[in-house]
Amino acid sequence: MKTIHEGFRLPISALLFVLLSFVLSACQEAEGAAGADAHPPAYGELISAEASAPHQLATEPLAPEQEAFWARLMEHCGNAYAGDVVNTTPYYEGTRNYERLIAHWWDCSDERIHIAVHVDDNRSRNWLLTREGGTILLKHDHRDAEGNEEEFTQYGGPAPVPGLPHRQIFLADEHTGEIYPERSDNFWFMHFVDETGVFAYGVHWPKHGHSIRREFDLSSPVDAPPAPWGY
Repeated sequence: MKTIHEGFRLPISALLFVLLSFVLSACQEAEGAAGADAHPPAYGELISAEASAPHQLATEPLAPEQEAFWARLMEHCGNAYAGDVVNTTPYYEGTRNYERLIAHWWDCSDERIHIAVHVDDNRSRNWLLTREGGTILLKHDHRDAEGNEEEFTQYGGPAPVPGLPHRQIFLADEHTGEIYPERSDNFWFMHFVDETGVFAYGVHWPKHGHSIRREFDLSSPVDAPPAPWGY
């Protein structure tokens, strides 16, 4: 009677290799199936999702941390708060030239939060946050006094998942890089500073080391300003 080794002419080491390869392959397939749900999408995947349907509101639920952040934003709908520039590099120093800075939670829905930013009588700036592509998307909407979009507008990007319940950052998207290549590495942040009643907003421009931080006092609402231009 021939042994397995004699009949198939296959060394024992080769049999072990084949068996080990089969086991590893099975394990990798199982890990891939589990990992699809275990790991959040990468930033590049978020960009691709947004680029394929930039104007469609997504129905995917947000991560719990982002749901908590969204709910915290919603608490302030209809309110307006005075703010100030508290930290800036020389590039943004000119942004301190104002008498009054106000952030007004102008309009809110389950899918969009519109915060209008007023600098004295200038009502051109808006922060638009929407639930898109399984994350929160921040866009800066700039309007002139006639309500028309300015040339440099709709820049911003999605927040990497999941972020924190009190802080989200937003990375520059493809559109931002197209209209202003020098800002392609920009990122913005919104931050509820715990226990202080402060809402902070800022931008960092890593390539050139520029940054600015504004803070708004959530403990003392002020009278709502007129509607932002174009709305």
